[in-house]
Amino acid sequence: MAIFRRRGARTGAANKKGKEKSERNGKVSTRLSLTLLYDSLAIATFGKYAEKFARSFELNEAISKAGMAVHPWLYAARLLFGILLLSLTLGSLAIFVALLDVSLIIKIVIALMAFMIPLVVFALGLYYPHSKAAARAMAVDNEFPFFAAYLTAMAYGGVPPEKVIERLAEIKVFKAMRDEAIRILRDVKMFGSDILTALERNAARHPSRMYRDFMLGYLTTLRTGGDIIHYLEIRTQELFQARMEDLKSRAERVGLIVEAYAAVAIMGTLSLYIFFIVAGLIGGGGMAGTTGIIIYSLVILPLVTVAVIAMLNSLLPSQENIREPYAYLLVTVPLGVFITLAFLALSGGTAALRGEANVNDIVKLVTAVGLGFIVASIGPAVAYMKQVRRERKISRALSSFFRDLSEVRRTGLSPEKSIIVLAERDYGELSNIVKRIAGALAAGLHVEKAVRRAIRGYRNWLLRVTMRFLVDAIDVGGGSPTTVDSLARFISTLIEIHESMRKRLKPYIMMPYFGAIMVAVTGILTLSMMVQAVVSAGLGGATGRLGGLSVNISPENINKLLVTASVASIINAWLSGLVAGKIQDQSLAAGFLHATILTTITLLSVILSLILSSSMLASL
Repeated sequence: MAIFRRRGARTGAANKKGKEKSERNGKVSTRLSLTLLYDSLAIATFGKYAEKFARSFELNEAISKAGMAVHPWLYAARLLFGILLLSLTLGSLAIFVALLDVSLIIKIVIALMAFMIPLVVFALGLYYPHSKAAARAMAVDNEFPFFAAYLTAMAYGGVPPEKVIERLAEIKVFKAMRDEAIRILRDVKMFGSDILTALERNAARHPSRMYRDFMLGYLTTLRTGGDIIHYLEIRTQELFQARMEDLKSRAERVGLIVEAYAAVAIMGTLSLYIFFIVAGLIGGGGMAGTTGIIIYSLVILPLVTVAVIAMLNSLLPSQENIREPYAYLLVTVPLGVFITLAFLALSGGTAALRGEANVNDIVKLVTAVGLGFIVASIGPAVAYMKQVRRERKISRALSSFFRDLSEVRRTGLSPEKSIIVLAERDYGELSNIVKRIAGALAAGLHVEKAVRRAIRGYRNWLLRVTMRFLVDAIDVGGGSPTTVDSLARFISTLIEIHESMRKRLKPYIMMPYFGAIMVAVTGILTLSMMVQAVVSAGLGGATGRLGGLSVNISPENINKLLVTASVASIINAWLSGLVAGKIQDQSLAAGFLHATILTTITLLSVILSLILSSSMLASL
């Protein structure tokens, strides 16, 4: 009976998988049919103009450099047909609104939108291939020094170019270079090109100058029978030197971005806060000040922070594949919201939202908001720390391990036996991985399976890349002493480059901290001193006049300004923590740790500032 139940379960699972597969195929088929219908209409409408359009805007070259799998004429027809449909839709909407009994301003706005949106979409459509080409070049430039080291190590082992490209197409840690390898193999296996012709075609049209010059020189050396190992050694060293200079330049640009962000987050925020506070005290009352602070803190400043993170991401692309911290947000964000609401309900902090100028109530409200942000980010922060703490130490031990492997390999031991011997040495956190590899090799497993099992669960990009190099150096390159020695030298240089970048960026981490704390303390104390100055002029109480100006220093108005400035400071601190994390580890996940620390420090600073300002409220 148990056998029949297992068979039934397997049959049910197979039927379920088959049903899901058929549903996916149906969706793909539907999308494909819609795409074919759209393309047919586009070609039928603009087919005779597409060629001239593509030639006029140089779409042929842009699409080729972008590596897009679409013919330039078809892309041009798609773009023109899409603009036509969009223009007809928006034009019909504009005509419909014009016939309605609405204000002239609304009609003008709709008409402008109907005219401007197609133009913007048209410009974006023309720019898209160029942006794809730039992104392709940047991605290849980031990975190419690693590939050059890999190619050189394989050349020492006598591995032919086609075999190198085939192995590269299987390496998942390389995303950009893997895509290039797949394009090259497509030309070889589908279109019948030889490997050198396919390499030349791929390099000649590539948007990356570094990749193009290196590969064309490599092909020339191969065809003329030159010393290919000498060429690769020299050019790879040049690439590493250029990489060091490039990282130095990037660090300087990061410094400029962080300084500009600090200027906005500190000087700009302080200036605007003072302006909003003055607007709240003079003239229109509290709504003028609180509305401005809310719009700036909840809309403008977050958008500025997102823009800064996007610019940092373009300069410091993360190669780590750490996803666990983001998964924690699904639990910690609702928990943070619950804790905020529960703390407000139990402590009575909601009184501050009702306009009561009581410092204790404001402190309770700010504490509830701060705790919510801290709880929301502390889970991802802990997950990131656990993941990175052990793997950061692994990166530093990789260089020692490969140098020792090179020395042991020179004694005549096989690569597998050399790893088994090195398992007895202490490499810190890396020792566990080396022992796992050695144990699997001693049990008779293939080196690739042994390494894959040993590094399973690790997200360290350098670890995965270097172990991939080691596997191919042994499996494809034969693991000769020269190959392993070359690998050890390149890996040491790569780790040195990685550590150098971290040291260059380290001084900029404190700037978001300084800015967030300054904004939190100065905004509240500025309000305190301004109110004290007004009270000293003899305008204690609610509303009075000072030099012809109406001054509102009622407890309700001061409460609104204090609450808004305090809560805005917490939000600003949390966002600044994300920027600090991106600077430190080139990963947004690291920002949760800094956001937790910075929010805690800012919360304490806000509470202390509110306590110092309590005498001001007592005098009203």
